[in-house]
Amino acid sequence: MGKNYFIYILSTIAVSLGGSVYTFAISYFILQETGSALYFSINTAILSVGSIIALPLSGVLVDSRDRKKIIISFEALSALTLLFLSIYISIFGFHIYVLFFITAIRSIINPVISNAFDASLTQLFDKEDIQKTIGKIATYKTTITLLGPVLAGIIYGFLTLPSMIVVFLIMQLISLFSNVFLDFSKQIYEDNQDGAAKFENWLKRFGSKLTFGYRYILKTEVLKKLLILSMIINSVGVASFSVLPETIMIKELKFSPSQVGIVSAIFGLGALIGSLILSKLKIYNPLIMVKYAFAIVAIFLLFFTLPVYYEVKTVLAMVHIAFVGFAMAGFFQFISIPMSSYMQKTVPDELKGRVFSINGTLSMVLIPIGTIFYGLLYEKGIYFPVNLFSAIVILVTVYVTVSKPVIMRSMKEYSR
Repeated sequence: MGKNYFIYILSTIAVSLGGSVYTFAISYFILQETGSALYFSINTAILSVGSIIALPLSGVLVDSRDRKKIIISFEALSALTLLFLSIYISIFGFHIYVLFFITAIRSIINPVISNAFDASLTQLFDKEDIQKTIGKIATYKTTITLLGPVLAGIIYGFLTLPSMIVVFLIMQLISLFSNVFLDFSKQIYEDNQDGAAKFENWLKRFGSKLTFGYRYILKTEVLKKLLILSMIINSVGVASFSVLPETIMIKELKFSPSQVGIVSAIFGLGALIGSLILSKLKIYNPLIMVKYAFAIVAIFLLFFTLPVYYEVKTVLAMVHIAFVGFAMAGFFQFISIPMSSYMQKTVPDELKGRVFSINGTLSMVLIPIGTIFYGLLYEKGIYFPVNLFSAIVILVTVYVTVSKPVIMRSMKEYSR
């Protein structure tokens, strides 16, 4: 699996670094050109809507078709969208509705790639060491999260928006060609029919296959509670934080591109340290770690917006936001990696595509509404009261869903 690990990390670095440059450029450009947190929140909400549409379909596709072919095909489509956007802006200039259109297309493509990779991890790497492998992969991803914004902030003043999109396109192509050489172990399918008969059967049974994934989650107590937890918290926490940092730094505090890059990089440093710790740490009880990490994140969320209310020097505002974001990003790794490890070890391989996609879909179903809702409130300058509400919802939800019986049951399932 040495070759697989090297290729997967190369692909991860290429896509994460290019994506970081692309996201920074688009985010800064929207807020700088329009000055509207609402436009920014709409672009973010479109990503969620596309994922909600794509993930259920991708779950059945990923469990029914060769996952390697799916990854390569959809990465090629992703590269084409970037090429189109770069050419359009170079010829006709920036238009917010064209960006929304490309965001919508990419919001359907990227979840399929992500779901195919998530469902394939135990085909690519040893199942018994999957938690440490996920931790190591997260370390590389967060290293890019650390370096990407700094690089993007530096080059933003030197390159045009189309040029920064081309940077991402090149990275996407590196990922595409490297993934051709990945070796997948044999994929388990729900049925063993071949050729046209299998395809015809797949079409006829699409609905029942998708429904079976829902039934599996509903009859599995821990997965059901995790799904409820994700739905509620994502609708407030993720929806809020997908708009908040850039709005605070760019719209309210008037940070320069390089300052935004530096602060965002420090967020990445927190995530890097968290993932490094988890790549070395043996987790015996994932859900109890998730429970306490959520509580800490909720508390830090309250302090994020304080520089808006108190006149402080730019440097002090940067230090404050960087520290709070550093802590939140670090503790968030103690949520995402344990949850991912639990699902990788407990969900059967032939159901992973559907279970992961259903979990992703339902987790995101309220995010578009929440994102636009938070965008409107932040547009009016309402920050701390909104974050207080979010923190309360997170704390109550976590302590209701991740109860002691659920934690005990998850321990037994995880240690099998």
